[in-house]
Amino acid sequence: MATFKKLQVTNVTADFRKATSIFELPIPKPGSDQILVKNHFSGVNAADLNVTAARYFTVGKVPFDIGFESLGVVEAVGEDVTGFKVGQAVMSCSGAGYSEYQLAEAKELIPIPAADPKYISVMVCGLSAAIGLDYAGNIKAGDKVLITAAAGGTGHIAVQWAKSKGAYVIGTTSSADKVTFLKGIGADHVINYKEEDLNAILKRDYPDGVNVIWETIGGKVTETLIPHLASFGRMILIGGIAGYRTEGFPKIEIQPSVLLMNDITLTGFFLLNHVDKFPVYLNELIRDVDSGKLNITNDFGENTSDGIFSGLNGAVRGVEHLHSGKSIGKVTIKLC
Repeated sequence: MATFKKLQVTNVTADFRKATSIFELPIPKPGSDQILVKNHFSGVNAADLNVTAARYFTVGKVPFDIGFESLGVVEAVGEDVTGFKVGQAVMSCSGAGYSEYQLAEAKELIPIPAADPKYISVMVCGLSAAIGLDYAGNIKAGDKVLITAAAGGTGHIAVQWAKSKGAYVIGTTSSADKVTFLKGIGADHVINYKEEDLNAILKRDYPDGVNVIWETIGGKVTETLIPHLASFGRMILIGGIAGYRTEGFPKIEIQPSVLLMNDITLTGFFLLNHVDKFPVYLNELIRDVDSGKLNITNDFGENTSDGIFSGLNGAVRGVEHLHSGKSIGKVTIKLC
């Protein structure tokens, strides 16, 4: 009997390597209303650790599936399925993306032009950046928009989305290579916080503050940035990656007078609260990728010591690579 492999969480911990195990199972046959997809790529997300640590999306009863997104081709379709055919390229946000095969219903799959890994970025990363900046950030032409972790999977899309809206974009990052990368995708000003004092640079170059801050790091970084919001400024709190490997979302201390005196808004953004907006934004993001308006970078680990992230063993390395702070673009696992 033909089999496939999938990654599941068998130990609740924020250590992805210790949390997950590979299982080998028979390749299932689709039911009458199901579609069997052979996955070619899986996307890595910072919040994978929040799933393995049972912070959200699971009650923590092991084993459970892991992997926000995958991209592949239709292998077989049930007799009652319409609109999909064998060989068609599709994406999925099933929550079981670290798997060589998966069963899905038609409503769970997104048709794409080709099984090209660049499209995997438009799901969690692309939707978060576009919807978050538009609705939570209310960005408009002329705004000064600061993007933290700007060279990451979501960050590099956020930079380009903000630029497409006519904003002046400031990116923060952690290496000279990332500075070069961000300038290449249109960032107006890039701050390497490993070599420059973020607080001092913002105070010097933007004495009146910035209009919007896209904040994904948390803790001390959030605290440093809040006073640099202009009057009526907006901070979008996307996550707190600084604490994902330890306590979860880092706590922040806020001086209420800073918010009150400057009419500052702090807004949390959680993508699944905006499902109604997905169809319109997905169509636009896919069109932008096709036209080249949106430049997607996949990080397959080509520059790591052990080479590309291949197979499900590569998923562990991919997650660790993302959390090492060395990744550029969307960390992506090649499954076949």
